[in-house]
Amino acid sequence: MKADLILTGGKVVTMDPAGTVAEAVAVRRNLVERVGSAESVLELAGPHTRVIDLGGRTVVPGFIDSHSHMISTGARRRLYVDLSEEAGVHSIADIVKRLRERAEGTPRGEWVLGYQEDDSKLEEGRHPTRWELDQASTQHPILVSTVGGHFYMANTRAFQDAGITKETPDPVGGRFDRDPETGELTGGIHEKALDLVCPNLPQPTPRQYLEGAREILQECAQMGITCVYDTVGAPELRAALELRNQGALPIRVRVDINIELFPHLRELGIKRGLGDDWLRICGLKFFFDGAISARTAAVTEEYLNKPGFYGVMATTPELARETLEAAYSQGYRVSCHANGDAAISLYLDIMEELQSQYPQSDPRNRAIHCTVVNPHLVQRIKELQILPTIFGPYPYYHGDKLLPAFGEERLERMFAARSFLDAGIPVAAHSDHPCAPNPPLMGIHALVNRLTRGGKPIGQSQRITVLEAIRLYTVNAAYQQFDENKLGSIEPGKLADMVVLDGDILSTPAKEILEIPVDMTIVDGRIVYERKKDPPRGPPRV
Repeated sequence: MKADLILTGGKVVTMDPAGTVAEAVAVRRNLVERVGSAESVLELAGPHTRVIDLGGRTVVPGFIDSHSHMISTGARRRLYVDLSEEAGVHSIADIVKRLRERAEGTPRGEWVLGYQEDDSKLEEGRHPTRWELDQASTQHPILVSTVGGHFYMANTRAFQDAGITKETPDPVGGRFDRDPETGELTGGIHEKALDLVCPNLPQPTPRQYLEGAREILQECAQMGITCVYDTVGAPELRAALELRNQGALPIRVRVDINIELFPHLRELGIKRGLGDDWLRICGLKFFFDGAISARTAAVTEEYLNKPGFYGVMATTPELARETLEAAYSQGYRVSCHANGDAAISLYLDIMEELQSQYPQSDPRNRAIHCTVVNPHLVQRIKELQILPTIFGPYPYYHGDKLLPAFGEERLERMFAARSFLDAGIPVAAHSDHPCAPNPPLMGIHALVNRLTRGGKPIGQSQRITVLEAIRLYTVNAAYQQFDENKLGSIEPGKLADMVVLDGDILSTPAKEILEIPVDMTIVDGRIVYERKKDPPRGPPRV
């Protein structure tokens, strides 16, 4: 049988166990047929085979983003005002201006929503207060979420509509920011306190979810992502399923479902594994603590820029154990958001008990983010066979604002790729988009260089090699979603998911990895993205 597609004339980084780097790869239907020398692979060329001359370019396995919020982000874009630096927001005045413009076109009393705010990118170096948000409107409730989520700001109208005053106690798993002298609410909202302020936020329509999912997943393909492991609720899952039924998914999707939906899943008998190679359920998602980029993760050492502050837990030990036991005792696999070492330790304590009481063979429970660790926690993670997936882009994209909060010493124990790999733990990497940009090459660049955007070293002892960083986005990521026999490497019999890079990622200077263009993305043997190149210029006119 002849091949349908052949890539030849370049470097094929297979990521197979032998570390093979080949010259060519052949695809038949949706599977890799042969990998090897150009001569051996071209033997499979027939009259209908598409042969692509790589011209020296490099092929790598399709990148897998092992934790994200892609579909919800695609939908939210249609409702929220983008307050990111990339959108041109550089000050609190810019935020007020953007929100005021949205309020002017919004009926009085309806919500005005903003997202992607980042205090470290603002001239003031801080978040806006509720009184500053009042400058945008006092006729509309306003809510702004940060780039990392988990922390929000609201204006006075939002608190008033919710009946929240300075006498309102902090809820379990959340807190309100208050003036230390007067106790007055200043506008900041942590974790589950959000539910008191806005229990019924406007939600995208099913059509907006569908269009948003289609759009953002196609954008992922342009970045070389061939599979996203997304966190979803009911509307995101419906959108992904609709795209799958239409045959319109540009890339593969794996999902963890919010654990609040567990009773419905149990009633229907839906567990890990339901789906196919395009869309599949992998587990349940639970939250333990705050965010690294918001500097609210639950840690055992105080934040250096906030004496006496140790972050925020989004749950209690009792509630966490009760919730996880209900699911785990029924055979469900869990992925738990745990950023700070205090949160990670609590998660491990609970999972040690649950795995002992309700043993599962090969459960592959995950620690999402698993950011602040120490040698003892790394050893416990290995013993319990928990799979950590760490932020890829964060050391680069968020690094400059993390240095004053965590300090150089603690950052040697954060985003600990080197520690996990040296311990033999199959760690993966993710963007957590929209909490950071989602190009895998940014994540690889960050994990290899460990330099901030400002060029400052950040946890240099955790640097890993380029091949190791690729492994976090391919082989190890595939293992974490039970796809190790189908995805993650370019080997005969595996699904033909590949990325063509316009540059040799193995020999490109490490600091230039971020600039390597993605020329082509192939999913299931089909080209789903191909970069448009500028036509060659003619000879100069004389």
